[in-house]
Amino acid sequence: MKLRPLSAGLSLVLLGTAAAPTAVQAFSPPKTGQAAAAAPTGCTPAPANPTTDNVTDYRLDTNVVAPGRWSYQAISGDATGLLGKGGSGAFAADEWAADVKKPEHAWFVKADGSIGTDYRAISETYTVADAADGKNVHIRGSFSSPGGRFRVLLAHDGDSAVTKGPFTELYTYTGTAASFDLNLVASKGDDLLFVSDQVTTWWVPGKLKASITTELAPETAAVTATPGPGAVKAGTTVQLASATKDACIQYTTDGSDPRTSKTAQPYLAPFAITGDTDVKAVAGANGSAPSTVADLPFVLSEPFRAFVGENQGSQTGLVAGAQWDRMDFDWGAVEPAKGQLDKAAIAEYVRQFNLAKSHGITILPVLAYTAGWAANWTGYSYDFHGKTYEYGPVKSENKGQFTRQLVIKQAGKVLSTKDVQTSIGRTPPQHPDDWKNFVKLAIDTLKPLGITYFQVWNEAYPGSGFWEGGMDQYMTDIQAPAAQVIHDAGVKLVYGGWICGAPLSEYIALLDKYKAWKSIDVFDMHYMPIGTMQTIYAAAQKRGIKNPSVWQTELGFTTEDKFIADIFPRTFHWALSKGTGDLDQFKLFYFAEWAPDDPNAFGYNRTLRTGSNLSPKGKTLVTLANLLRGSKAQTYDNFSTTPELKPELNEALSTANGFRLDDKRVVLAIDLKRQNQANIFEDPNTGDTIHLDFGEPTMTVTLRDVRNVKSLERVDLYGNRTPLQWKSIGQNQIQAEVPIIDPDPTVKALNQTEQEDVFYLALQQN
Repeated sequence: MKLRPLSAGLSLVLLGTAAAPTAVQAFSPPKTGQAAAAAPTGCTPAPANPTTDNVTDYRLDTNVVAPGRWSYQAISGDATGLLGKGGSGAFAADEWAADVKKPEHAWFVKADGSIGTDYRAISETYTVADAADGKNVHIRGSFSSPGGRFRVLLAHDGDSAVTKGPFTELYTYTGTAASFDLNLVASKGDDLLFVSDQVTTWWVPGKLKASITTELAPETAAVTATPGPGAVKAGTTVQLASATKDACIQYTTDGSDPRTSKTAQPYLAPFAITGDTDVKAVAGANGSAPSTVADLPFVLSEPFRAFVGENQGSQTGLVAGAQWDRMDFDWGAVEPAKGQLDKAAIAEYVRQFNLAKSHGITILPVLAYTAGWAANWTGYSYDFHGKTYEYGPVKSENKGQFTRQLVIKQAGKVLSTKDVQTSIGRTPPQHPDDWKNFVKLAIDTLKPLGITYFQVWNEAYPGSGFWEGGMDQYMTDIQAPAAQVIHDAGVKLVYGGWICGAPLSEYIALLDKYKAWKSIDVFDMHYMPIGTMQTIYAAAQKRGIKNPSVWQTELGFTTEDKFIADIFPRTFHWALSKGTGDLDQFKLFYFAEWAPDDPNAFGYNRTLRTGSNLSPKGKTLVTLANLLRGSKAQTYDNFSTTPELKPELNEALSTANGFRLDDKRVVLAIDLKRQNQANIFEDPNTGDTIHLDFGEPTMTVTLRDVRNVKSLERVDLYGNRTPLQWKSIGQNQIQAEVPIIDPDPTVKALNQTEQEDVFYLALQQN
């Protein structure tokens, strides 16, 4: 399943001279017993290069073309026109509207640097200052948009009061987000236009963040960290350095700007990461301009975070600190013609994977789908469920679709003959060797970035919409060649997600038929009951795999708001019970992270974020992740409840799953299903019952092997905490009466609506 493409159709063209990368020289680790060399103090940097930022420098009171500042213009061909302030109704006071008579249909620009447009072009324009005449100008920044084209244009008009074409195109990109880095020699009065156009969903604003620097003084090399930013173990020691000789470094650990923050401090020695830490650092050197501010975020690598993934999330931070994301690595985007590589598209993938890594996120690349030039044009056939499907040669091609004749037969008899349209990208490749070469390209590109898991295709199954062939064809032409290349490279293969619409027994039989069990490193399924993870785990063990890895890289996409609170604790407990300590052995990826805040939009009320806000599912994931934080997680089963609850993978049954975290905390995840119309839960072993919404029902919980208890709290789905009283009932044992009904009316209504009560117990030891 896909909700929105991240990289499909990627087109990135970069004209002009790219800035040369700065060499990085990291500090050597100090020898044992030797203090780390202190960074020099007393640096006297040159005045900072004139740097302008469109958010900082945009002035609401006026919009004129002038040296060293920004303006906002409409652009049509080589003609431009300033936007005039105005409008009412749809626009707030801090916005400009191009059409003051119809603001609800106009372009607009806000004072925070975000702009909205439609298919027409609007530009954020910077006029080069007179002091930059003849100097090298460095333009760097990023943009985001709801989708469309972004361009950087240059006007060599020499007039500092107006903007006139013709324009030279320095950069163009079609998509939702990218970064750019350009150099050019400037003349006074030149204009740089950052243009957003060809956007259809204009009411969703895009945003530009651009800095323009002239080389009036050399710039200190930016600060780097060793190890690099990303996921690290608690206690990891970080060293900061600049490649500029004798540079001094100022840094913060709270994400604030080290140039101005009161928490900034000089870097004198390596420091330890003990929690999620957003390090920002700036370097300066005698006679040089200050460096750019380096953003060096570190997050703690923890069992639950490694267990949780999302689909189609942000590379700069996922919901609840999840540490896995999933993204298509598109064959047609990186190899638009046989043997012809799109280096810009590949560079954009590298940028996205590196950006994710720097924020502690590992991306699982999905190697797919068939490039148009590589698809089978001549015809093919396959057998499936007792029928033969014969696809003839391609008759025509239009908008990503083939038209070809399909003949369906059974026992040699023709059942139907008709022309059908099939997706070009989902068509089997004409030559499997072309596919093998693409898989090698993907590994050669991503393995150096630390990517060790590669998913082969997605939901390959007739009728899934992702594969227009048979399963035998898939195993011989896609799976087997990919497995060979992947394992020759020393990385791991993730099966492409067994589709929920097909029986799991068919998956097992398919792997048996092709003796493929040991060629697969991760057995992946989509939208399956979590009990099937144990089924495939046991089947793999039976076939000689000692510790099989089982993931679901798509799960969820449901309107059930308690889905995560119900499913994830059950599965995490099951995963920990295997006791291998391998954080990558079991995972759940929720599909998908985001959908628009629009009831008519595909995915509405099924994702972790709705627009810019967390959905109820997102909030429940945040609560669960906060409770299960810790560098060490184990199962905790030394408890009892009355009525009796125990760990259950069967989602239809009530359950309690216990966890011990860092040997300091215990968490119980409790899920009570309503068993009948009277809302009564019954323990079938003892006959004990609880009427879940009558009076003030409670259940008795006994916790054993707990010492020096500091606090015991009931935590609801949204993280609201209620302190509980407990009593000691023997050595290292306590007992408490736990309320069933949520005090918070919003959470209470949520539980009532979905006919089950989910809550947690959180115990803290001294």
